[in-house]
Amino acid sequence: TLNNHPDIPNLAKQVAKRCGGLPLALITIGHAMVCKKTTGEWKYAIEMLKRCALPKLENEEFLFLKFSMKCCLLYCCLHPEDYCIPKRRLMEYWFCEGLLNEFDRISEAQIQGDYIICSLISACLLENDGEIDGEDCVKMDDEIRDITLWITRQFEATENNFFVKAGAQLFQEPDVKAW
Repeated sequence: TLNNHPDIPNLAKQVAKRCGGLPLALITIGHAMVCKKTTGEWKYAIEMLKRCALPKLENEEFLFLKFSMKCCLLYCCLHPEDYCIPKRRLMEYWFCEGLLNEFDRISEAQIQGDYIICSLISACLLENDGEIDGEDCVKMDDEIRDITLWITRQFEATENNFFVKAGAQLFQEPDVKAW
């Protein structure tokens, strides 16, 4: 894409500047721009980014997501790469973990869960991934997952930490030394 026209690298720098250099924003916009081959498409994208009511990008990469969406996105990272995550089951997990806290019953929390999943798909942080046994699924792109995990390692979280020990079939959390 960058080699299709001599002006595109400069336009790409403008897009990167608008993203504030933040890795997650760059990847998300990069996915949207990968097939854009003309200067007109790039200029249009820059204009849309200028007009878009993007929140002020500061030091925190996830600033544009609500706290509940951040936690739900991070929860999706617990699944392996390219894993097809059934939406309904994902919402049940979120509810049981206390991430869908606007409602008391799971049937009501599904409204919030659907909203969060749609928002994450619209932001290109999750992708629709077909069906398994008649249930709609989503997945997280490998690059988005890697960047999201990298970002979480950069910030010291004081709450809502998830500990994962893959394949261990744990029923109790292990001693702190095991982590």
